[in-house]
Amino acid sequence: MADQTSAHEVISALNALYQGTNLEEREQANAWLEQFQKTAWTTADAMLGTPTLGLEAKLFAAQTLRNKIILGVSELGEQGALSLRDSMVGHLRGARGGAQALITQLCLGLADLAVQVGAWTDPFGDMAGMFLSDAQSVSCLLEFLAVLPEEFLNERVVVDGAYYSQRSEALLGQRAGDVIKLLVQCLQQPDLHGDAHTRVLVCFTSWLRHGDITLLMVQDTPLVALAFAALAEDGDVFDTAVDALCGVLYETREDRDDDAQTARAKDTMVEQLEQRLAATAALMRKASEIDEERMQGLCRVFTEAGEAWMDRIVQNVGQFEAVVSALVDCMRLGSLDAVGMTFAFWGLLADRTIEGTASCDPTRRTLARVFEALVDVAIAHLKYPEDSLTAKERDEFREFRHGVGDVLKDCVRVAGQEATLGRAYALVAASIGEKDAVQNVELRWQDAEAALFAVRAMGAEVSPSENTVLPKIMDMLSQLPAHPKLRYAATLVIGRYTEWTHEHPQYVSFQLAFIADGFKERTVAAASAQALKYLCQDCAVFLAVHWRDVLGFFGDIASGTLDAADVVEISVALAHVISAVPAPDTASAIEAFCMPVGRELGALLQQTPIDTRAVALLLDRLGAFLRYVHVDTDAASQLMARIVGDAWPLAQAALERAGGDSHVSESAAKFVRVLVEFYASVLRPMAPQIIDSVVLAFQQTGLDVYLWLARRIVSVGHTLAADETASLQLTSSLVTRLCDSALVLFGNTPFSDVPETTEEFFRLLERAIEAAPAFVISSPSFARVFGASVAALDVNHFHAQSSVLRAWAQILGPTRRHIRTMRDTTHTYPVATIVELCAEHGFALCAKLLLGLLRTFDRELVSEAADVFASLAAVASDGPQAAAVRVDAPFVDWVQAVLAQVPDTTFMPSEKLAFVQALTDAVRAHQWPKVKVLATDVAAVVWRRTNAQSQHPSM
Repeated sequence: MADQTSAHEVISALNALYQGTNLEEREQANAWLEQFQKTAWTTADAMLGTPTLGLEAKLFAAQTLRNKIILGVSELGEQGALSLRDSMVGHLRGARGGAQALITQLCLGLADLAVQVGAWTDPFGDMAGMFLSDAQSVSCLLEFLAVLPEEFLNERVVVDGAYYSQRSEALLGQRAGDVIKLLVQCLQQPDLHGDAHTRVLVCFTSWLRHGDITLLMVQDTPLVALAFAALAEDGDVFDTAVDALCGVLYETREDRDDDAQTARAKDTMVEQLEQRLAATAALMRKASEIDEERMQGLCRVFTEAGEAWMDRIVQNVGQFEAVVSALVDCMRLGSLDAVGMTFAFWGLLADRTIEGTASCDPTRRTLARVFEALVDVAIAHLKYPEDSLTAKERDEFREFRHGVGDVLKDCVRVAGQEATLGRAYALVAASIGEKDAVQNVELRWQDAEAALFAVRAMGAEVSPSENTVLPKIMDMLSQLPAHPKLRYAATLVIGRYTEWTHEHPQYVSFQLAFIADGFKERTVAAASAQALKYLCQDCAVFLAVHWRDVLGFFGDIASGTLDAADVVEISVALAHVISAVPAPDTASAIEAFCMPVGRELGALLQQTPIDTRAVALLLDRLGAFLRYVHVDTDAASQLMARIVGDAWPLAQAALERAGGDSHVSESAAKFVRVLVEFYASVLRPMAPQIIDSVVLAFQQTGLDVYLWLARRIVSVGHTLAADETASLQLTSSLVTRLCDSALVLFGNTPFSDVPETTEEFFRLLERAIEAAPAFVISSPSFARVFGASVAALDVNHFHAQSSVLRAWAQILGPTRRHIRTMRDTTHTYPVATIVELCAEHGFALCAKLLLGLLRTFDRELVSEAADVFASLAAVASDGPQAAAVRVDAPFVDWVQAVLAQVPDTTFMPSEKLAFVQALTDAVRAHQWPKVKVLATDVAAVVWRRTNAQSQHPSM
């Protein structure tokens, strides 16, 4: 399809697309128009100049030209681009007073031309000279100036970095002052008002956002006053005013690099803004009703002011009292979004207050009163609403409560623990007292629960030695009404303050009984399990003498209806208690827990069919206990060795009988991990059996959890084996056999179909090569692993992709470094093997890496992929000579062959040529970091262009 396509054909296709009723004809019309947009310049330009065409057709033509400018302005050449500019300026003049959508599209196209076409030397001067004659023309000019900075930030517009910096400075940096003067001139023209003033504000905000306007340019202009006046407007005008004021406020932040003139300008502007904000706050406080969106906008302005003036507030809080008070008012709002905007401010203010003031400082005392008053406001937001919440609303509210909890921590830091805890205690006491005073009134559990949540949230900042308020709170817990929500909250309070309980052991018995009662209610059981774990962890020394009672209690509740996770939590708690049991009874306590679990597990494993969930839970219980129990007596150590020796056959039996079950496989793998990481010396004679069992389990099931377990075994191989040689042999045997099995799996199943297995396999490979490079790389199966690793670069899942790239970094990175030591007679690293494999698979690997960088790799992984690409360049270029290996073609030839597969529309021929030349220079100079930079830069350019095309397939 050529540029000769007639406007009539385009209009016919548009009519078919938007007005037709036949689905097939509409799809054909859409496909035809998409193809047209890729090729047409002249027809689109001619359509814009046709007076009789409707708005829909002209919009399509303007969008077509803009898209062509973004992706292919180089096709026109310098003179062609300037001719197109002149034509589009003419179209813009003709569109004055017409549809805003068409004006915006034409201005966007002209802005994209201005960014890319250096021959257009003065876009501001040219446009201002043509569009200042009347109100309609000024509106077009303001639209162009508003979108110009935005197009410099448009990722679809791809230009060279150096050119971008130069062009940005010429068009924006050097013209910012002129733009301010023009905006002021527009405000002073009597025939411009209303909509034009809004466009002035939009343009001002756009240039502010880009960072080219300074306070020196703004301070003596009416632009700030215009923004404050626009706060009284509605809709987009109000939003634009908020954006403008936030931009100005951001520029007032103090910077140690400010010169004297800039510092004075900031001080002057801060004084002016503070007075206007004080007036705005007063109006906001008097207003009887303000809609939620408007309040969110005002909160955003005050939050920006507070964060920008943070140091000023701490230095002179009296001057900025209105701003701080307004932010407290923002915290009182009913909008969770508006309240949430202030959270960061309170955290920063607390930090600066603690860092910049002494406890006796008047400023500290003033701000302490602010934070103390904030406690009641914050707790009010913690109350669950009366109406039921959807699952999404419940998650959002839970997240919001944690944000409020952070504010409460800030209150403790500044106002002190006694004052803040006292406010929470008073609210709990008041809610209980209200219930006692009024009979037959249903308890409003939300009030007390919110205050209890606040007490728990403050815990991180409360000292374990606090003796004034916390004893009152703990004494009050027994007086709480019987409500599951209150029981749940109170139980979590106990769990949060177990370090405090350690300093106040008189509360241990009460708290243990309180927690135990919670297990009777299913909705409280999870909180009870968590609290028990922390109580046993921090107060084990006080519970150890009652270990038989605790164990009996555990036996009673473990056989009930507790969730599996809660049972495991309690097993951890018991481990802490038993670790503190005095020496004569330590072995008995360990035996009392482990033996019944072991016997029950053994009996279950002999049944047919196996109760897999019960087996998994017993493995988790025993594993958690063995992970956290610590003994230091000979008798207990000998018993633990016997228990661990007996535990391995149970794990082995679980793997053999139910290793393919999802529950048993996860639990057995975690259990074996505990054994090998914490009891390696005991299991050393059984290491070959462990290796055999893990390999067999993976061969039979293909589950990725066994690859995860193998990686953990490799990590502790030095302790599981008798010496270094045995450790290396152990690693090599395990990894080689798993590689053989994994290659069979990957040969039948695409990597992207088993992303978790792919991820775990290559994480294992990475760790194994790091631990035993010579053994792993020299293994018979490594050549096939190398080839599979090339293919695995096509995997399309982030974590799997990252794992494959890290494995490649471990394969090629050390090889690249060791090439320099090849002539050393003591050199043992298998460089030659890697170089030979690169000679065989290098082109395929280069293609996967380069095409991945340009097309398929996740953007977060570009740096890793570029580093691997640079390592391949080093190994392929320096390796053959060092290792006496023949390579068919130089690395740069591989790159050129790969680039031939990349369409010129996404990576232009001139860009390919420049990249290859720069790459050639870097390779010849052995500048491998430069190779990484080149690969990263070209990936960014191509990705931005490809992304633009995918978002706008009609371009």
